[in-house]
Amino acid sequence: MKKILILFLVVFSLNFSFELKKENLKIVKNKSLKISEEEMKNQSEKIVEIFDKEILDRIESQNKGIEYSENTNFITGFFKANVPDVLMNNKVYEKTIYEIEKINFISKNKVEVIYTEKLPNIFKIMFSEEFNKMLEDKVSKELGYKLDNEKIQKLSNEERMKANAIILSEYQNEMIKILDSNQFEYMTNKNKMILERKKKGWEYKDEETLESDGFDIFDSMFEILENNLNK
Repeated sequence: MKKILILFLVVFSLNFSFELKKENLKIVKNKSLKISEEEMKNQSEKIVEIFDKEILDRIESQNKGIEYSENTNFITGFFKANVPDVLMNNKVYEKTIYEIEKINFISKNKVEVIYTEKLPNIFKIMFSEEFNKMLEDKVSKELGYKLDNEKIQKLSNEERMKANAIILSEYQNEMIKILDSNQFEYMTNKNKMILERKKKGWEYKDEETLESDGFDIFDSMFEILENNLNK
């Protein structure tokens, strides 16, 4: 039953609501670079604005993947299942925290932005025995029978749609309860974003992950969705 439920619940998105911290921001430069403290401070304000915009653009791009999946449906080995809606996604990313730790001026036209991303470890919840047992009991109660591989193969299309709706609904309800009560652990990524200054101002150039305790499955799912959008 656990594997069956997981098949329905593997797609999540970022949302436009997140927290950005910069209280402990350090502004530094290469020792050989000649630039005033005032200029670094002024440019850093613009850099923070571009950072914020880049995160929002990234979120919008990922949400397009969710919209694509909502329109085409997510195909599992058992059912044709719609992905979770934005309500759950909003709850996840209301808890997400971005913190800019350092802006390092490599040159007057190139900076490194070191930041951490802390978001609820929904995967740890999703794959836990306790959560799946609770979800299995609730779904079985709603359906009026226990859902297993043999039973699934015998379901009519109407029964499959009903089971699909109940599984997603119960999952979302329970996950939102967990998020609202802050009963979760964070997973943290430390990243380095490269920005370069062009004629029109600072622009995103590149990024790399410095440290991570998250799940690769998160980015992999969105990569698949975005690839589908670009076909």
